[in-house]
Amino acid sequence: MPANLTPEFNKKYREYKDARSTAQKIRLLRELIGLAPKHKGTENLLAQLKRTLARLEDRQEAERKAKKRGPRGIKKVAPLVVIVGPPNSGKTTLFRQFTGKGEPKPWPFSTQDFDTAIGLIGDARIQFIDCPSFDFSYANNADVLLFTAPLEEVEQKFPSKERVYAEGKDPDDLRREIWEKLGLVRIYTEDGDEPLLLKRGATMKDAAGQIHHSLVRGFEWARVTRGGKTFKVGLDFPLEEGDIIWIKGR
Repeated sequence: MPANLTPEFNKKYREYKDARSTAQKIRLLRELIGLAPKHKGTENLLAQLKRTLARLEDRQEAERKAKKRGPRGIKKVAPLVVIVGPPNSGKTTLFRQFTGKGEPKPWPFSTQDFDTAIGLIGDARIQFIDCPSFDFSYANNADVLLFTAPLEEVEQKFPSKERVYAEGKDPDDLRREIWEKLGLVRIYTEDGDEPLLLKRGATMKDAAGQIHHSLVRGFEWARVTRGGKTFKVGLDFPLEEGDIIWIKGR
């Protein structure tokens, strides 16, 4: 954080870091931008806050549209895990374990429509879909298929999809296996509230583009903190799990 920030700003920043909902974060970020002193020492901070605000507003709009669209119009808003399996095999129970949503029922075919919600793997936001046992069309968009039990029909229809089988595994084991199959790394910004999720092998260019496309066009240099060491890098620098980045743009 730059020097000369007011106690009011610092207090509001702590509230922002503790906020959990997207709506809360957006409200507090707007207040922070208004509270930040306007001088050369805060230019980078203000730019970072505004980029984070834009990203959160985009997410809020995507989630609003997905909810308005209804079960059959679910939009992919995060890395996607689709839960599939035969009737009465525990799909909704598993969905609830990961997201806190859904109401399991004891009879077969109780799930008549798709349900979707965000769950966390560590601090990474992952989207889950609970499928009815008679329609697996959302598996088309899945990054990982999570099977409650083997299901030959789905395995044959989507042979190239990454798969995780839930039988005999506890939720923590499943989270670790899903994360491995997703093939992602968490990259943190110095002032960010949650990690960027990038494919393994991603570069600084990928991170800059995910934050805001203007950062790629106006890129000057970036710094990376890894293993307690900080160094200056360019756009082609390969990133690793847990890296903390800061980007200098024009």
